[in-house]
Amino acid sequence: MAGGIFTKTNEVLPGAYINTKAAQKSILGSNGVSGVVFAIETGLGWGKDGVVEVTAKSDFLSLFGLPITDAKLTGLRQILANASKAYVYNVNGGTSATATSAVLPWKFTAKYGGVGGNGINVTVQADVATTGAYSVVTTFGSVVVDKQTVKKASELKANDFTTPAVTSEAKADDGEALLEAIVTPVSVDFTGGANATVPDMYSLQEAIDAYEYNTLVAADAGETANVHALIAAAAQRLREEQGREVQAVVPSTATTVVADNEGIIVVGNTVKMTDGTTLTQSQFAGFVAGITASALDNQSLTYAKIEGATDAVPRFTDDQAISEIQQGHLIARATRGFVRIEVDCNSLISYDDDKSADFSKNRVIRVLDTFRNWVRMTWEDNFVGQVTNNAQGRDLLKATIANYLTEALSRGAIQNFAVEDIEVTAGPTKDSVIVNVAVTPTDAMEKLYMSISVN
Repeated sequence: MAGGIFTKTNEVLPGAYINTKAAQKSILGSNGVSGVVFAIETGLGWGKDGVVEVTAKSDFLSLFGLPITDAKLTGLRQILANASKAYVYNVNGGTSATATSAVLPWKFTAKYGGVGGNGINVTVQADVATTGAYSVVTTFGSVVVDKQTVKKASELKANDFTTPAVTSEAKADDGEALLEAIVTPVSVDFTGGANATVPDMYSLQEAIDAYEYNTLVAADAGETANVHALIAAAAQRLREEQGREVQAVVPSTATTVVADNEGIIVVGNTVKMTDGTTLTQSQFAGFVAGITASALDNQSLTYAKIEGATDAVPRFTDDQAISEIQQGHLIARATRGFVRIEVDCNSLISYDDDKSADFSKNRVIRVLDTFRNWVRMTWEDNFVGQVTNNAQGRDLLKATIANYLTEALSRGAIQNFAVEDIEVTAGPTKDSVIVNVAVTPTDAMEKLYMSISVN
């Protein structure tokens, strides 16, 4: 009996010709990013120069030299009130502080550059619990950050704040003679730490391009700092040149910002908090960046409560609020005992056939941005160089997009969707595909017009 596998249906002999192949895989698509903010911090004087990933539970003292409750990190604290995490670009390429003593077998160097290292102290004394051992205590400001017990100089390890090196004079006996001579505690202060005078703009730009995030902000910068214009321009460039759908959040006080773009949110005022402090517009921009990054594509932030706020500063009258919104400013307003975001809008105020007034609403932009980011990442992760550009491969791409949009329809992010709204065809070259998709984003109810007839 003949049989086996077949390549064409032209066999002559009777038999069973059976091919076994894997079923066409389904594409799950990328989950994308949500709740992620890229933040820029300058002048902290401590920490890694470059990007540091943080969450609300991070050890901010070791990372930035300050607790998260410090006033210098108010903007970052506002970001993390809603964001799941932040990529913080810490501008800190300064000089590291050092410390030495003629009676100790080490030269100490601060782990990071910046003036924060000048607040480090190391104290060495005989350990009361162990004969022949020595206690080495590192203090950062007023906080004890490390304790070690050693018998020889080489046993001392680096920690989150200092790096010790055995001096050349102490290497012969591993520091034993100097340690044995300690009768009373020996304390050394770090000096020489200095901040960088100019940030490395090339490295900053590289980092802005390299990470995936939803919003971009300089929440602890001055209200008129040039960095706001830099991040606004970066958001526009990423959207237009790389298909990276991010939004920059900047204060209206930063007059050098060129806005009128759906990728830029401009905050027009700020808020007073329960502790009596009034956030700067930059710090309030941090709050907006965090809550915007975390908002779902079927969620509007219009009338969203600003937790911990007691008043809007300044308070706008209705006419003033209308003027601010018409300028493309997102503002806070105090009403009925709460402080809320008045309208979830971006800075787009010039409309045309390509960008209608709908594009000024952030919920609409979130729907479109989430979809475009999902398409970009799914294409890169699952299709580029992996799926053949034939009818079957194009059908797979269409089905993958249809699955996403069907889910978006079910959660109310879009409306009136049918699979026929997707068209996938071969492009002008053998490796290209053309996709046309019609989507209708939804928005939340905001205006109630009601007539009451009295009989």
